[in-house]
Amino acid sequence: MATAVLGAGAAHASLSPDFTVKVEAPGVVNSTANFDYFGVETFDSQNTGISTFTSTFNGSPITGNYQNVNVIPANQYGGAGGSGDYAVAGISQTHSYSIDFSQTGQNGINYFGFWLSALDGGNTVEFFNGATSLGTFDPANVLSFVSGNNAYYGNPFAPFQGQNSGQPYVFVNFFLNSGTFDKIVFNQTNYSAGYESDNHTVGWFKDTGGGTVIPGVPEPSTWAMMILGFGLVGGVMRTRKTATKVAFSRA
Repeated sequence: MATAVLGAGAAHASLSPDFTVKVEAPGVVNSTANFDYFGVETFDSQNTGISTFTSTFNGSPITGNYQNVNVIPANQYGGAGGSGDYAVAGISQTHSYSIDFSQTGQNGINYFGFWLSALDGGNTVEFFNGATSLGTFDPANVLSFVSGNNAYYGNPFAPFQGQNSGQPYVFVNFFLNSGTFDKIVFNQTNYSAGYESDNHTVGWFKDTGGGTVIPGVPEPSTWAMMILGFGLVGGVMRTRKTATKVAFSRA
């Protein structure tokens, strides 16, 4: 059964209830899911700086067209394994970048995962099927899972090990249980902060493997009731003068 994930940002539509979102154990930088076919973009062979390029995800049957992505060398904020390069939106360079996928002769694409490092408020990723948005995932759900687990906090890899200890580092898996998607947009709403990611993994999954479903999110059967409940309390919420926000700062 799919696990629905509710994003906390009021400006963003939550992910479709057809998604299951799982996180890997601390320090794991690749998916433990099983696939019919998949590929991984590590960015290590790409030119650094802001660019547009086409990736085959290390020779997979999938093609991804990256638009306006900023690739930078590993530092305390990103770079799986502590070396190579990684992708980032924000850091006063770009607000967002997109990936358009194509995959002919097979079933399509229903999985995406990545090493999410130095999690900031304003980190969002949105999924599309054509012009239709399948919703947005924001950092609040990840934060709720890793909060209190020190193993997820701080860069886990030499030569940056222990640095930036106030922010979590985790591999996140997105499984679409019904249908496919063909575009993803990474966005950093706070232009000066960063949305760091690496080991972009894309494919058609057979099973979700290891990892843990992010807890505290509703099952699809409760989705309609929650929407109704939000509608009933909406008038009350609009009377509040302040709203709770998820905010992070670099350590």
